Amino acid sequence: MGVRSTGSHPTTTKADGHLLEYFRSDMGAGGGASNAVPETASGGTKYTFGGRTIHRFTGTGPFSTSASFNKTCDYTIIGGGGGSNFDGGGGGGAGGWREGTTPVGGGQNFTVTIGAGGDEGSGPPGTADSVKGVASSVAFPGGTITAAGGGGGGTSTPGGPGGSGGGGRGGQGVTPGGPGTGDAFPGTPGTATPTNGWGHDGGNGVNPSPGGGGGGAGGNGEAGNSNNGRGGVGIRLHSIYRDPSNPFGFPGPDGSSDFWFAGGGSGGSYPKSNSQRGGGGGGPVPAPYAGAGRGQGDEDNGPYQFGQANSGSGGGGGTAGPAPRTGGSGGSGVVFIAYPT
Repeated sequence: MGVRSTGSHPTTTKADGHLLEYFRSDMGAGGGASNAVPETASGGTKYTFGGRTIHRFTGTGPFSTSASFNKTCDYTIIGGGGGSNFDGGGGGGAGGWREGTTPVGGGQNFTVTIGAGGDEGSGPPGTADSVKGVASSVAFPGGTITAAGGGGGGTSTPGGPGGSGGGGRGGQGVTPGGPGTGDAFPGTPGTATPTNGWGHDGGNGVNPSPGGGGGGAGGNGEAGNSNNGRGGVGIRLHSIYRDPSNPFGFPGPDGSSDFWFAGGGSGGSYPKSNSQRGGGGGGPVPAPYAGAGRGQGDEDNGPYQFGQANSGSGGGGGTAGPAPRTGGSGGSGVVFIAYPT
């Protein structure tokens, strides 16, 4: 099952440039089956909404169709988020975001792969850098569609490239955030995402400020000297999937409590500091949104946070402290497939 997040959140306005829901015209419900044998498919968690049947995959598994199945399927594929790092480490970048449509015929059995979140970096003894998230994919009959994993946050290396780039390390040994490989959201309304998906750059780490935020599917990560390295904003799932009686996903900066994904993780502070604590992940306000991790600062402000499962979001950066010390790992990806019922 997915994670439902609730709570009250500040509302931003479109004028602020922070309300990044994808405004498209809703697709029609489509006609019913004309064959005597029902056109059916199986795989993932299945529900109906708005005249459509929707399959939600939170783990790798098959998508299978009956012999009479003949549909044009909508899909949204989100890669696993990148892990973050320690000692003012940069936040993890969000997994890449792919969406579009493709025909699927009868008698098919193909694999939906859900990418894992990248591991966190760890401090001495045994220093290890954070790890890029794993790609999610769907092996459709017409060709496999892949959404890249998010870049890892930087410590001994710059923020890594990925679906969205990881943030650069702050404090000592400052390095810039790596580039996201995607095109700027929202792209062109009504068309498929590009082959490299939607994704954004991570933010730079700044000495002696926190590490930079990881990039989100909907916006760049912020630099460490800007709002304590908040992670880039995520994207809200298209309305065709958003059944209010079947909530799934995470809060977003528009005040909604569900259906946001792929936010960048926040950078952590170095040295440990209350005034320079890690900011919020996945959005422009000081709270974790889209399932992304918040960076760590002073102990009174709580630890770094992992990217939440099936969010495709980056982990929050860790701070200095006694060994062993770590950042937060990234969240695993998620896939949605929908077609007229």
